[in-house]
Amino acid sequence: MRLLEYEGRLLLQEADITVPNGEVARTPREAKSIAERLGGSAVVKAQVPVGGRGKAGGIKVVHNPDEAEGSAAGLIGTKLKGETISKLLTVEAVEIETEFYLSVILDRAKKGPVIIFSPEGGVDIEEVADRNPEKIFKVEPDPLIGLQPFMIREIIYRAHTSQEVFKPLYKVIQKLYNAYRRFGATLMEINPLALTTKGELVALDSKVKIDDDSGAMSEVQELLPESEKTGDKTELERQANQIGLQYVELDGDIGIIGNGAGLVMSTLDVLSEKGGQPANFLDLGGGADSELMSKAFEIVTAKEGLTGVFINIFGGLTRCDEVASGLVEALSTKEIDLPVVVRLTGTNEKAGRDILREHNIPPANTLDEGANKIIQRSQEVR
Repeated sequence: MRLLEYEGRLLLQEADITVPNGEVARTPREAKSIAERLGGSAVVKAQVPVGGRGKAGGIKVVHNPDEAEGSAAGLIGTKLKGETISKLLTVEAVEIETEFYLSVILDRAKKGPVIIFSPEGGVDIEEVADRNPEKIFKVEPDPLIGLQPFMIREIIYRAHTSQEVFKPLYKVIQKLYNAYRRFGATLMEINPLALTTKGELVALDSKVKIDDDSGAMSEVQELLPESEKTGDKTELERQANQIGLQYVELDGDIGIIGNGAGLVMSTLDVLSEKGGQPANFLDLGGGADSELMSKAFEIVTAKEGLTGVFINIFGGLTRCDEVASGLVEALSTKEIDLPVVVRLTGTNEKAGRDILREHNIPPANTLDEGANKIIQRSQEVR
């Protein structure tokens, strides 16, 4: 369950983490009224489930209520990275002295949480990793023992943060980790975590993902507004659901198609352990025909920024030749310049492999082989 920023704020507030005052607007007039209540100056932020909203023009700093109304009018109803903007979060503007990055994320390869902290906040953490990897600091709490005080002290000391910010930063790290555990999250990210000129640490933006199978899901749903009990789906997730596919967008760049939730999850895990980054979870289900396979491929490859697609099929009710035919059909109707790796095993496996070879798509023999191939080929695309 991927929460929009205004929803994630509710969980942060519940965890006693400070966020700027603000409200959700669905019309330009509402945005103007909120800005008036906030004192005039404000930040108007599109509420869509994508990253990089600021660079894409989805975040506007305004200096008076009229500007807030005008910015809202220019955003509501438009699309940002393929997602229609229907809601805006309008928050008070704060004077920033320093920006940090802080997150707790589930590392599937390590099978546990990792706390990531950087004194360079306000930009994509991937940019920091590429430009200044020495500015990223991590600790890995034991899933059973939990986060220990010395770990928090270690990450703060290693980042050479000032003495003035030590105590409040210690508390925020502790609170965010506790919230991660309490709400069954797979990601709780604050970027930026801002130190204001008043000496306050404020979570200016957040990204939160909750495990759908978490025992805390009922508590999370109770905290959400009544109209948002199921979370917000991306446009591709909605399209997939309409044709009966289970599809969840992830943050990576390698598209995944499989049949059976267990097989898809194991594919994601193997890919992650080998250093790949899955872009999605897509389960074809049982008995998928060539038409459904073709549509699944179209949905997966519609996501921006892909560097490859890995298809892993265990043929039972789903026939391998039908999957291969659907893939060939999709490739013939859509121009796509991405590496595609396919592993087929099971019902009509030989026929499926023959179809792939006829169209110059060499099949992989095993899951490991397929994962290694798509990672290598996707790296060449990057």
